[in-house]
Amino acid sequence: MIKDDKTREKMKSIIRENQDKTLNKLKNMIKNKLPKEEREEFTFNDLMQLISEINQDREKEIQKFYSKRPTVSSRKSKNTRNIEGEER
Repeated sequence: MIKDDKTREKMKSIIRENQDKTLNKLKNMIKNKLPKEEREEFTFNDLMQLISEINQDREKEIQKFYSKRPTVSSRKSKNTRNIEGEER
């Protein structure tokens, strides 16, 4: 796997920009951008690892979004329940 963070981020951006492509095309696109030494080492498992990291990043963003939203209680107040009881 590629150790350089800058290179990893470039590869992730390629994957994000080309989500509609097949896995083999993504792998080839990434390999074409890598230097020859790294190109030979890059495998399908490395691609899957990158995709997994992207998904984890997205999950974290979703969690941040929902943790910032104010919670709204769906419970009715005691007064509301008393009024509804009188109407029946």
